[in-house]
Amino acid sequence: MANKIYKVFLVDDDVKTLIMLKHKLESLPDYKIQANVFAYGENCLDRMDEKPDIVVLDYYLNAIREDAQDGLQILKQIKTIAPDTQVIMVSGQEDMQTAIETIREGAYDYIIKNERTMQRLLLVISKIILGMEKEVIA
Repeated sequence: MANKIYKVFLVDDDVKTLIMLKHKLESLPDYKIQANVFAYGENCLDRMDEKPDIVVLDYYLNAIREDAQDGLQILKQIKTIAPDTQVIMVSGQEDMQTAIETIREGAYDYIIKNERTMQRLLLVISKIILGMEKEVIA
């Protein structure tokens, strides 16, 4: 699947994080990734008809707009609209109950924001893409 372009939606209210992550993903040598960035989960939901392969979703999305839905609310809607889209939840919250709840609602993984976030996120995205490629071959 060397020619496949994987569509990844990045949802975070921290614009610097979005730009850095978009650049990192689109420069990966092993996969062709097109990353779209969204500061609000609602904007991401408006574009779900594009059928992204992966959504990287921040848990807290109200830094810019107080009435923004949180990541868990957006996750539930994504899984209703596009159940095959893999969602990776990212949060600064180290609460085990929150992590369990997001996994229960369909998140592929829950990554806590810290100094290893980027490394872990790239590993999880690679694992998801590898799984997609194996499904096509099988």
